[in-house]
Formats: sequence, structure tokens, C-alpha cells
Amino acid sequence: MPDYKQLERPNYFFGKLLTADDFQLEQNYQLERSRRNNRFLHGWGIVSGLSVWIENGATVVVSPGLALDCAGNELVLATPERIALTSLTGKHFITIRYQETPVAPQPSTHGEAEFARIREGTSVELTSTNPAEDHRKMGAGSPGCGLCHALCLATISQRGSNWRVTPVKRSILPRNRQ
Repeated sequence: MPDYKQLERPNYFFGKLLTADDFQLEQNYQLERSRRNNRFLHGWGIVSGLSVWIENGATVVVSPGLALDCAGNELVLATPERIALTSLTGKHFITIRYQETPVAPQPSTHGEAEFARIREGTSVELTSTNPAEDHRKMGAGSPGCGLCHALCLATISQRGSNWRVTPVKRSILPRNRQ
């Protein structure tokens, strides 16, 4: 069952003393609305790009693109990602995961460094387990499970000395826009 959480936002008025908590609440409100919109109106899956192929028989390449995870996070890969296949055998999954990285440290009024910004990004990983294994009856385009976890882009398997790529069919675009 979907989690229908009530959101809270700041109420601004003339003379109101604004604190860091007010600004954080505003940020959280906007993020949660955007994620809920992505999740319930669009669902999870690949929106565009994120093609996977093997280069020179020894490197997985993932093209730039956009996807949405089960939590409604936008997974943006701006440049191609390469992963070496050295000393791997068998079947593996190419995944992409949302990540936030604190950046721009600045001194705080307490004397300790605080990070002034959060950079949203992704990490492309090679794993032996499919993160969507428990998603039966929650296919691409559905709201999914609501959790922030990796999204599978393709399966790769070794046949002799060659690697085979099987892309997932998780596009959430209508067929005429793919």
C-alpha cells in the first residue's frame, strides 16, 4: 500500500524570524512534492538513454540518460560511465543508484566546518543481485515500493570469453516516445 504522507511547509509573514529550520523545511517540502509527483504520476523506470553495451570485450559502458527510482528520485547520468570486467565471470547486473554528496565546506558559527551544499548524483555499479527482485506486480511505470534503492539497467552474462548484454524493459515512456 502506498505511503500517503502529509507534507508541511513554512508559512511566511511580515516580520517572521527565519531560521535554518525554516529553510530546510522549505527544501524538504519541495523535494518531497517533486518525488511524490515523479513516483505516482510517472512511476519508476528509465525515462531516456542509459543504454548498456560492452566495449572491446572487457568494459561495460552506460550512456548518459535519466531514470526515476522507486522513491521518485531523478537518476541523471551526465557522462558515459565505464566499468572494467576484469576477473569477473557469470551473471551480473548493471545498476544505477541515487546519491547525495555534501560539498562546499564552510566554517560555521560554532567553529566547525559545515557543508553548504548537497550535490545530487548517481553511481553506476556492477552487482551480483538484482535490486528489483522483489518487485513482482510493481513493474516499470508503477509507483513501486517507495524505497530509495538501485535501479537495474541491464543484465550481463558471460558466454565463453564473450559477454552478452540483456537490457531491462523498464522504460516509462509511451511506446511512441521511445
